[in-house]
Amino acid sequence: MKLFATISLTLGLLSISCALPSMDSAIIDECVKCGSVNCLVSRMSLDDKIAQKMMPDIQLWQQGVAVGSNCPRFSTEITEINPEIEDFIKKYKFGGIILFAKMLGTTEQGMRFVEALQQANAVNNKLPLMISTDQEGGLVTRLGEGTVFPGNMAMAATGNIDYISQAAGIMAKELKAAGIQMQFGPDADVNVNPANPVIGARSFGDDADQVATNVVAYVKAVQEQGTISCAKHFPGHGDTASDSHTSLPLVDKTRAQWEQEDLPPFKSAIAAGIDMIMTAHIQYPNLDSNQIVSPRTGETIYYPATLSRTIQNDILRGELGFKGVTITDAMNMAGIIQQFQPVDAVGRVFMAGVDIVLMPIPVNCTQGYLNIQASIDHIKDLVNDGTIKIKDIDDSVKRILKLKMKYGLLKLDNTPLNQKIANAKSSIYSDASKAIEKQISDDAITLLKNDENTGIPFKTTSDSNLLIYSPVGTYVPYYTTELNRFNVDFKSTVVNYQGITYNSTTKAQVDATIKSQIEAATHIIIASELGANTPAINGNGDITQGSQSNAYLYNFPRAALTEAMAQNKPLVFLSQRVPYDVGYYPDVPTAMCMYGVKRIDYGIYGMPNLRSAISAILGITKPKGKLPVQILDTTGEILFERGSGISL
Repeated sequence: MKLFATISLTLGLLSISCALPSMDSAIIDECVKCGSVNCLVSRMSLDDKIAQKMMPDIQLWQQGVAVGSNCPRFSTEITEINPEIEDFIKKYKFGGIILFAKMLGTTEQGMRFVEALQQANAVNNKLPLMISTDQEGGLVTRLGEGTVFPGNMAMAATGNIDYISQAAGIMAKELKAAGIQMQFGPDADVNVNPANPVIGARSFGDDADQVATNVVAYVKAVQEQGTISCAKHFPGHGDTASDSHTSLPLVDKTRAQWEQEDLPPFKSAIAAGIDMIMTAHIQYPNLDSNQIVSPRTGETIYYPATLSRTIQNDILRGELGFKGVTITDAMNMAGIIQQFQPVDAVGRVFMAGVDIVLMPIPVNCTQGYLNIQASIDHIKDLVNDGTIKIKDIDDSVKRILKLKMKYGLLKLDNTPLNQKIANAKSSIYSDASKAIEKQISDDAITLLKNDENTGIPFKTTSDSNLLIYSPVGTYVPYYTTELNRFNVDFKSTVVNYQGITYNSTTKAQVDATIKSQIEAATHIIIASELGANTPAINGNGDITQGSQSNAYLYNFPRAALTEAMAQNKPLVFLSQRVPYDVGYYPDVPTAMCMYGVKRIDYGIYGMPNLRSAISAILGITKPKGKLPVQILDTTGEILFERGSGISL
């Protein structure tokens, strides 16, 4: 970071003596050469400034749709640039683009995609695109051949902060090698609500101070690799019981509670020099009590934090002193689009003082041109009528360009593409990275209970028959794959219980099947992944009769556990994602947490957690993890304190 500071200071001194160049084709080059952000901004049109504050996505695109026609609701996921996308990028001088998994399936594919974007942009825009993606690690990863790591909560469970630095640094290094300069991570949310359906294992835990320590380690490691780190989701998404992807959550805690429970990681990140902070689509009435009638639903709501000038300007910049770049969470999420028309929402982001609008308008066919243009025109109207001050836009663009300058992003890297691809392939998911990933994952496995007779390690022979109950059908082959890694010589059967109807009508038949399966087994693993991190799925209360379509997530494991315990078979209850599942089965004799499982989508490598869990169950490795959260039972009493964990 000293290098960046020196560069920034030097460039700042240069700008003092650098005269503004004349308006000619070399103007941007001259401004960059001088190192003057003021020079750049002074020569940009208002349209260009507005576009610089936009970071659209192009993950879906339907070719051949005439301008004036509506884009289809479901378009084709793209893996390469087509002529329409190329024209779209040429037309607007965007500040950046966010990429998703489909276009990053392989290192070479992703790098060719990035190169095509940059070359299309360079036709009319001398300022390169800032390329971003979500690469938190664990459950949220996009780089197809990158090192995945076991995720934040798992890393916190190791108690080893060096692991966090190593993992974050490796992910940042791999992104940079792949031509991606911005990492939307770390997740700085404190997961104080066990029913949180969207954060969960993405968080470092439920202790604000410990989360803050881990966030700072993550941020510094990313920055040391020359990659931009972005802490999210301010002012905190850890105490929601709903998902802002599907609704507009409301957090009704006091200002004092927020300062104690949610603020510390962001405050520490700011003190550590975080470059970027992402907003949350959440109502915080005790941070901003201003209300608005939703233009789409007609209901009265509090301003979502993303659109709140009080939160984004007065609190984040004024009280907390953050001088970096702010960016919205994706604007296509239900937390925003259910309440506001897209063009109106973009205008409100500008009014709130947020620097970058992420995924501002749905753009998946040529009609998207008109939607983007409508947003730009709307912002210009707000400037013309005085609603938005041009100085606010200028200051915002300066912050963005200073960030690009700090990381050397005002000029394209002209290294031949094939050479860049070869360099990236040699460093991404290297043997050294694999070894670190495995060590972290193995050390994260947390054993909360272990029966001395039926617990782990399983004692198996060639005559053993391992029965595994999986809550998700696509996970079935992963169990088989991971068992094969260890060259086991016993029989194994993986039963998928996803979608099984378990109610008063089917109970007898399902129970009989479970009994038969367990009788034939010598060892049993019952895996759990409750959909909303609690059996109170969708807020409908404890599921006892199987009245909901996803009631099986709680009822089936309950029935299987009861039968396995009755038969006194070697048994492990495995909480696959968040550890809170254990709280709903307090009578299990042996319970283990692994903090996440991710299926292989678009060729992305799976998480290492399942492999580590099986390794610990079979006695190949030893569980060492400690809970980063506390686990409550169904009465609300603490079942396991933070820090719980048995080491064998």
